[in-house]
Amino acid sequence: MSTDRIAALAEQRVFHPRSQFAQLVHDHVAFDQLASRAAYESVAARALVEQHISVAVRGPVGGGKSSLIAAVCAGLPETHVALRVPIVGADDPTSVSVLAALTLAAALAALELEPRQREGLERARADQVGRDATPAKFGAKLGGGPIPADVHAELGTLREQLHTNRLAGERLAGLDRLVGVLVARGLEPVFVLEDTEAAVGGRDELDQIDAFFAGPVTAFVQEVDAACMIAVQDPLAGAPAFRRLASLELVDLPAFPDAHAALNAIAAHRLTVHELDFAVADVVGDDALDALVGFYDENNRSLRLTLAALQSATDHAADMAAGGLRAAHIRVGAQEWRSHVTES
Repeated sequence: MSTDRIAALAEQRVFHPRSQFAQLVHDHVAFDQLASRAAYESVAARALVEQHISVAVRGPVGGGKSSLIAAVCAGLPETHVALRVPIVGADDPTSVSVLAALTLAAALAALELEPRQREGLERARADQVGRDATPAKFGAKLGGGPIPADVHAELGTLREQLHTNRLAGERLAGLDRLVGVLVARGLEPVFVLEDTEAAVGGRDELDQIDAFFAGPVTAFVQEVDAACMIAVQDPLAGAPAFRRLASLELVDLPAFPDAHAALNAIAAHRLTVHELDFAVADVVGDDALDALVGFYDENNRSLRLTLAALQSATDHAADMAAGGLRAAHIRVGAQEWRSHVTES
């Protein structure tokens, strides 16, 4: 029954927008596919892997910047290691030294050892002089290949120096050494700055925005010998410091040439991810999809808001024991999220 399908969509939160980086990979539908152009994921990946240059992904709030970045990271070859920059955890995200230290700590913590590497690590440790050292847990998990076990001692030393504050005052020195260790082992690190809007406190904080791009972002792009991926909201891209950045591949997220087909494809992908064996057309009427496209256009191409409205509409339809989603359900969901936008 269609009511059972609607109930399943509501219960499993199929359309709910998710923000965890690993989840974004599974939820992502390639912009290359949705816009019928190989100008988004493929261009970003080529810039990082073949040209060794940094990439800025520019688009509207909720437009899919983090989703694209997560997908590109997940598709990196084994010669590359993606490491996130913990912008949200920084007390002063405009400080190069603060963000560099946090990034180094996060990178060392994120390099978790794959189970299949444990035997190799034990063999490597047996050949080391410092056999009584506490084994560190290393291996890359955002994208690319695992960290070889034989970098244990080098990264362990770096971790110990960070914890004893012997890297204090050495601007970017720790990151330079981390990059050096990885590159010496044939691995190319890629630093990921995808929470950039969280650093600046809103588009009206012009001094904060410029200080962030002039300081940490410029340092990562121009001073650290590794490529970066940066998410940039449309309003923030006007900051003078961002416009001064050189050697960046700029990837502008598209306005879909056929938003109806694109949103249908995104919804269909969610059904596949949740292993539901029915089609979007079986539960979402054409009038509902038209109403959803209207909400998407109204809200500056925000996929996050559009999916949130679709989930709220689904919840409402399930409450009403409806056999399918209609335009009226979308209007209820849209009104709920219009209220959120107004309040924020």
